[in-house]
Amino acid sequence: MASRVVLFLGELKRRKVFRVATVYVAVGLGTLGAAELVLDPLGLGLLRPYIVMLVLLGFPVAVVLAWAYEVQPDPGTPTAASHGDAQAPTATTPEGRRETRRSSPSPAGGQSVAVLPFDNMSDRAEEAYFADGMAEELTNALARQPGLRVAARTSAFAFRGERIDVREIASRLNVSHVIEGSVRRSGGTLRITAQLIDAANGYHLWSKTFDRDAGDVFRIQEEIAEKVVEGLRGGEPTDVRVEFPATKLSAYEAFLRGRHALAIFAPRSLTRAIDEFEACIAIDDTYAPAFAGLADALTSQSIGFSDRPAAESMPRAGKAAQRALELDPDLPEGFLARALVRMWYEFDFQAAKADFDRALRINPNFADAYLWLEFYWTYVRHQYDEALAANRKASRLSPLDSRADVRLGTLQMLFGRLEEAEASHRQALLENPEASVSLLGLGDTLFRMGRHEEGILQVEEAVRLAGRPTPWLGILAGFLGAAGDEEKAKEILAELEERREEGYVSSFWMAVALAGLGRYTEAFSSLDRAVEERDSNLLYLMAVPRSLGLRDRPEFPAILRRIGLGHLTVHLSGSV
Repeated sequence: MASRVVLFLGELKRRKVFRVATVYVAVGLGTLGAAELVLDPLGLGLLRPYIVMLVLLGFPVAVVLAWAYEVQPDPGTPTAASHGDAQAPTATTPEGRRETRRSSPSPAGGQSVAVLPFDNMSDRAEEAYFADGMAEELTNALARQPGLRVAARTSAFAFRGERIDVREIASRLNVSHVIEGSVRRSGGTLRITAQLIDAANGYHLWSKTFDRDAGDVFRIQEEIAEKVVEGLRGGEPTDVRVEFPATKLSAYEAFLRGRHALAIFAPRSLTRAIDEFEACIAIDDTYAPAFAGLADALTSQSIGFSDRPAAESMPRAGKAAQRALELDPDLPEGFLARALVRMWYEFDFQAAKADFDRALRINPNFADAYLWLEFYWTYVRHQYDEALAANRKASRLSPLDSRADVRLGTLQMLFGRLEEAEASHRQALLENPEASVSLLGLGDTLFRMGRHEEGILQVEEAVRLAGRPTPWLGILAGFLGAAGDEEKAKEILAELEERREEGYVSSFWMAVALAGLGRYTEAFSSLDRAVEERDSNLLYLMAVPRSLGLRDRPEFPAILRRIGLGHLTVHLSGSV
């Protein structure tokens, strides 16, 4: 409250309200004094009360006009702002576009920025995907600018719908500037507003409204990105040019709907995302981002939810990623998509690492690439320091992304730091008590610590909250069997077998369930099938708890060698 009073008093001073009030009082007293000398000799003394009343009534009018006169301050002077407020007042340019320009005292180098979700001002709520797309595309474009750190979409979008002061948002995202805006579509016209805000004081540095034909959306995005870079350079003109790959508006709309569905990250939304990306490609088969998005969605079906056979989705993902890079050799999303296919399906780990590195050279702010790079260091190379470094970089770029928090606990667990892992998972659950993935991680950690009953209770709750996904059922069955509760373990195994008859169940997770029951011959037969099917979950082979007994079997090293992980046999004795 005190800080707001200070800011308000500062704004009164900046707008010269105090100066106007002082001058007005001086002039008013002078006027009354003059009236005293002039009116009586002229026999007009009856007018004196009216003159006093006019002087008094004029004071608030003068103060209000002093404030209003400075609504649009001089260049270089900030205007107070907060997330969710209306845009800063603007002037009209000769071209008919409304623009407000501010200067910033800070150079662009070393700056950081977050793009908040743009408000959907259109009449239809379903148009939200278009507003989200604008913000996400701007995030991606800025992330590729040298010397500029950009908060990841996942964290920036965490503030959707919340009326929080931008200074608090910036503090939580660890950025120096914030971009907010709105999008309104009506027929074939488009209005986009955008503001660059200095988080140090909450004032606008630059603001602009675009009223254009909807087909100009790509040029609008380019102008916003270029103006943001210019604003971060202190308002000085810059030769930076940001280009957005253009396509037909109908194709772009399908692409943005696909990205919107992909961000939801659920089995049904992934199917919808695939449909939208394919619709985009059907309209324009030269639009590289759509192929990268398609590869991402297809890959997620196999390594995210295991609800599609890898042999069905991953080759398609690989072709889509390759096509994206043929169309745009500098598309970081294309390199990340190809890296995932090479790591999880082709088991070409050297090529996968090269693609990770290329994606991060092009876009050093690519938080998702760092998240997946941690998987490489954890499951492929088994190197804790490198895995932790990748996790920390992802967390720094996306500080509100719970995935990094969960992965921190998981990699601590997998490297035997069980007490640290338990603390990390419990901290994550304090922030979100019903986060099923955190419950699963905590349960897995407790189980490895020998606290089987506690661990199983956590995993059971995770399975319930998540809707009984196949991978987690395999884990639960394995834990129950290893803990001696064969009856419950067999019930879950029967459920998995029934699902396999009706559709697809990963052979890898079947092997985990069988191992818990001590049925190792069947478990390794299932692992053999997994290798033949190129089951993407095989990358988790070294992550199976030692207490399930798979790693102590003589057949285990051969499975590792068949998928290119033979070098990890040296770590068998030290794993938990």
